[in-house]
This record gives sequence, C-alpha cells and structure tokens, in this order.
Amino acid sequence: MNIDTQLEDLENAILKRAQALVDSQRHNAEQQRAQILAEAAQRLQQLERRETAVAKSAAEQTYRRRVQASEIKLQAEVDQLRWNLVQNVMQQLRQHLIQLCSDAPQYLGLLRQYLRHAAQALNVPKLVVLCNARDYALLEKQWDSFIKSCEFTQSCELRASPKNFSGGFIVQSPDARMQIDNSFEGVMSRQETELYQEIIAQLLATTLPTRNF
Repeated sequence: MNIDTQLEDLENAILKRAQALVDSQRHNAEQQRAQILAEAAQRLQQLERRETAVAKSAAEQTYRRRVQASEIKLQAEVDQLRWNLVQNVMQQLRQHLIQLCSDAPQYLGLLRQYLRHAAQALNVPKLVVLCNARDYALLEKQWDSFIKSCEFTQSCELRASPKNFSGGFIVQSPDARMQIDNSFEGVMSRQETELYQEIIAQLLATTLPTRNF
C-alpha cells in the first residue's frame, strides 16, 4: 500500500470518527432538550395547579364572606322584625289600657286584681297605695268600700303619687323598702320582656342557622 492510500484511509477514519462524535453530540443535545422540555412542562403544570388552588381558595373565601354578610344582614332584619312586633303589640296594649280607664266598672275590677296581687306578694300588715291624680279623685270617696271588696286583711292607705303614670297602682310597705309596681307602665315593662322572649321563641324556627367557617 502506497503512502497516498494510507493518507486517504487515515482521512476517512478521521471523518468517520468526527461524524460519530457529531452524531453522539446531536443525540445528547436532543435528549437534553427533551428533558428540559419535560421538566418545563412539569413545572408549568405544578404552577397551574398552584394557581388553580389559590384561585379556588380565593373564590371560596369570597363566597364565605358573601354568605356571612348575607346572614348578618338577615339576622339584623329578623331582629328588627322582632322589635317591630313587640312595639306593635305594646302599642295595642297601651291603647287597650287607655280605653279601659274610661270604663269604670272594668277599670275598678282591674285595680282590685292589681291590689290583691301586690298585697299577697308583699305580705305586710299595712300597705301604701299610690295612684295618679285622676284615679285618686275616683277612689278617694269610695276607698273603704273598694278595699272591702278586695277581700284581704291588710290595711291600705291611698295616696296620690308624685310620679306620673297613666293608671294602675304602685303598692309599697310603709317604709317604702318593698314595692310592687302595678302601674300600667310597670306592667307593660314586665310584659314587654316576656312578650319579646315569646316572639323570639316563635321566630327562631324561621331564622336561618348561622354557618361557621
């Protein structure tokens, strides 16, 4: 084999080796590219999942805030309804009592009930009975017969009260340390509390339960 042939064979071997190296580098580059793309796609999916989770959480929080705001508004409306119902009934009661004062027989019967209740509750030998100026003028001349019709043993002294109330009695012990307020205002104040509790009990069945988040 001559020298030219040897050189040609050497050049061909070098070219083949170079081509093999190029092919190897290209293959490695393609593998790295595929790996980079796969990792990038995985990171993108993770990012999308995180963003989706964050958006879902934010949407849920917004929904909860809206629900809670609606429930607070509804509760306020229910409370206002309770209050309006109490006030309407109390207004009707006031009108009824005012009308009752103009019917002497019924009004005197109511005063007897108030006085009997106070006498039994206080259970002292002597009572001081306070009334407004109108009722004092009505009762002063018939006080003895009125007390006799009440059918209890305590002695009772009738006085005009310095307090301004629309009807009924305020009954005290002589030292004023014990007192039963059966004036219309006192009775209505006590009934207002009981009435409000009754209305609350009736409305609770129609009140939406509050959610806890």
